[in-house]
Amino acid sequence: MDRWYKLSIKERNDLNNSVLDDVLLPWKRMVVRSKKTPLPGLAGFHVIFFHIPKTGGTTLDYITAKNYRIDYVYQVNGPAFDRHVAGIFKNNQMFRTLMGHYELNEYFYQLFDRAKIAQFTMIREPVSRVISYYDYLRTSENHPKYRIAKDLTLEEFIVHPDIDEMPNAQAHRILGLLKKNEWRKDKRSETQLLEDAKYQLENRFSLFGITELYDHFLVMAQKTLGWHDVFYRRMNESKQKTDKTKVPKSIMKQIAELNSIDVQLYEFAKKLFIDRCEQIGVTEEKVRLFQEANRKFVNNLDWHIEND
Repeated sequence: MDRWYKLSIKERNDLNNSVLDDVLLPWKRMVVRSKKTPLPGLAGFHVIFFHIPKTGGTTLDYITAKNYRIDYVYQVNGPAFDRHVAGIFKNNQMFRTLMGHYELNEYFYQLFDRAKIAQFTMIREPVSRVISYYDYLRTSENHPKYRIAKDLTLEEFIVHPDIDEMPNAQAHRILGLLKKNEWRKDKRSETQLLEDAKYQLENRFSLFGITELYDHFLVMAQKTLGWHDVFYRRMNESKQKTDKTKVPKSIMKQIAELNSIDVQLYEFAKKLFIDRCEQIGVTEEKVRLFQEANRKFVNNLDWHIEND
């Protein structure tokens, strides 16, 4: 551990990318699995949910966990992992499923004890994600950034130096540049940074979803990861929501400009995701049928409300 944290963040990122290049189950393997009936559970590999904040990930934590044995699943965020590395081991084996707010440079990538991993994440339209994060921080008293955010206007929030999800946090997180504001020291041009983020998403994640096409991703996960139970009710929604129709266009434009790399990454990701849905037969009809079934699931959860 001491040796690891003496390395520069760039060195850690490079080492972890080498691991991913060796052990990741690539998308083409997911395509092959989709043509069969994948076995439930882990089928011999680790599963990593790389949770980018405010992309619908808390709900996805719940869905992921209920598709695997509960004693195989470990939810931990990067900072907590740093304080207790041994926590990801049980009976001398690494937990098979890890979920949390991570970056590329996390140490757990060096600890896999299975031959292969499947890693996935969610990408969200950047302007909506920033506003959602703003709403979340201002109402989450236990969050370390609450005291900073609670009295800020949205205009102040997006330029505040201590808000760590601005700018371009989705690209920065998957490239390992968020920690300690590493992105400020990075020498790459914006063009190269965008190309590297595209490559990372396409080649170092087994699959990914788009928050705005959430149900499409769940059908994709059924077909590729063998998930049997993908029914859900949304969780961890912000208690206070900014009405985006009332946000001045100038501020919306400013958020987009500050997150221009994320905006372009999202456009790329959405197109690639739709292409991948077509590759494995995630059709609008299949998604519609799932949505109908999920509405029945939610109604069943709420039966007692109607009967009270």
